[in-house]
Amino acid sequence: MYSTDRALQIISIQHELVMNIGLDLKLEKMLNTFMQRALQRLSLSSVVLMDFNQCELTETPKTHSDGNLYCYPQLSSDYKRKLVEDAKSFYYQGEVAYSCISKQSCHYYFLKVPQFGVLILERYATEIDEVILAALEPLLIKLSASCKACQEHQNLIKEIEARKFAEELLIEQSMLDPLTNLANRKKFNLDLLKTLSSSFTTKNIGAIFILDLDRFKVINNTLGHAVGDDVIKIVGKRLQECMRPGDTLARIGGDEFVLLVVELSVDYSIAIEKAKKIAKKLAALIASPINIDGNIFSISASTGINMFPVEADSVLSARQQVDVIVQNAEKAMNAVKQANRNGYSFYNKQLQSSSERKTQIEKYLKTAIQNDEFEVYYQPLVAVDGKVLGAEALLRWSNQSLGRVGPDEFIPIAEESGLILDIGSWVLEQVCQILSSVGSNDALKYISVNVSPRQFIHHNFVDSLLSALNRYCINSRQVRVEVTEGVVIDNIDLTIQKMKYLKDKGVVTMLDDFGSGYSSLSYLHQLPLQTIKIDRSFITDIDQTSKNHVIVDSIIDICEHFSLECIVEGVENSDEFAYLATKNITAYQGYYFHRPMPKYDFITLLEH
Repeated sequence: MYSTDRALQIISIQHELVMNIGLDLKLEKMLNTFMQRALQRLSLSSVVLMDFNQCELTETPKTHSDGNLYCYPQLSSDYKRKLVEDAKSFYYQGEVAYSCISKQSCHYYFLKVPQFGVLILERYATEIDEVILAALEPLLIKLSASCKACQEHQNLIKEIEARKFAEELLIEQSMLDPLTNLANRKKFNLDLLKTLSSSFTTKNIGAIFILDLDRFKVINNTLGHAVGDDVIKIVGKRLQECMRPGDTLARIGGDEFVLLVVELSVDYSIAIEKAKKIAKKLAALIASPINIDGNIFSISASTGINMFPVEADSVLSARQQVDVIVQNAEKAMNAVKQANRNGYSFYNKQLQSSSERKTQIEKYLKTAIQNDEFEVYYQPLVAVDGKVLGAEALLRWSNQSLGRVGPDEFIPIAEESGLILDIGSWVLEQVCQILSSVGSNDALKYISVNVSPRQFIHHNFVDSLLSALNRYCINSRQVRVEVTEGVVIDNIDLTIQKMKYLKDKGVVTMLDDFGSGYSSLSYLHQLPLQTIKIDRSFITDIDQTSKNHVIVDSIIDICEHFSLECIVEGVENSDEFAYLATKNITAYQGYYFHRPMPKYDFITLLEH
């Protein structure tokens, strides 16, 4: 039997080693601590744990006194490989707890770490007592459990990290516009919310710029959506040149961008001047010619600007204030759109009043038909001798609360809100009724009806038009459809398809406001038109404006070339008529001949 001292020595070794198992959930750190203690207590040259459980060889070398890591420094690489193979063979040998091989003066002990691997102990000269090797066996069971716990912990950490990374990636992707890789509306709103909170504290004034590309649909419809996407990406890159650290540029719509500029100044007047410079720089960047596959063109943008922070409103939450700031910038941008485009405007209280009136108009428009507030006026079209040829139906609206509201004000609102569909159908009914009441009147060849873009592209427009003509037994040539160039360019393929179908049914399509804002020459030859109306802006003071001579004469020549009727509108005085009377013009319209008139006045005119 062993002496008491020997027994205490074994117990001490067991105790010291077991105390170093499971001290850390990081496998490498835990093993290094355990092995350092094993080196000292067992007088080893080196100790290595080979992990066969993961089907991979993981060596955990000891740390020598010089601070360097070594693994079998005294053996050749060939013998190291043999040692590994011996250890692997030993691992798969049944219930054997340990084994020993010797080479020269070195002894190598293989100790099985159950369901994990093999612990290799290297000792010079003297062998390890078998009693001590047997005493290590229960420790290796605990070491195995600790190693597997460490691995499971590390796997769990990796899984959590991978999941967290995936979540962060998804969050990041949810904040980006996929086409431009810029921030999207969600990211912009969060940045504005954060900036707004700090602005109230620092008193620094910032601004947001909402930019909407002018007539972007023209690019999509003429060059294709692929080119349109390229334009959006190019514009996005250009706008980034205006960004500073802390600013945010986002794409928040098809052709709409928003730039958040922070900390312009604590002085409001200085901040305004800086905002103006930024707006001009943005315009210049966008206006630079774009070349895509040999297509060279320039674009512009309408920009609305709103400064912040605004006066604190205790009623509104921070998020509601963000919404208000963005909405006000959009109001400023829409004001530019409705004017001449290609410019910028700052939000002000006047725009707020305009927005409130717009809201009121939309509210009362919803009940205008049932309250019998609309009335159709008719403005005659005459031949050069003054004889009435036809008329244009013009909608008038008078509301008890708002008074008389001009069509230039309420028609765009009706179009935007979708109310124009019902209103347009009502106007068509009125026109059919008057045509039915006058019967076959030689003085009246047709009445033209203005059709809005939203109404024209509606899937039911053509059927509802033909249905109305049938109900009132109206000859299809007695009603003409007037569309603007904007209707055509928004969806040229659909427009051509509908115009051809109407032409086949005998309904004539007229192109109104020709030459105002769009270039129609590229598609004019494709359209099944019969009539063009020259925009009134070219007729005003034409007898005194040589530039308008050239434009009007050119349009008349185009009409002759394409065998189209040519109508001029906005003839206001005898001098303008005198100039136009010598031209090849089919009909004239304007205050010089007749003002728009109510239904019964128009019928009276036809009877005399």
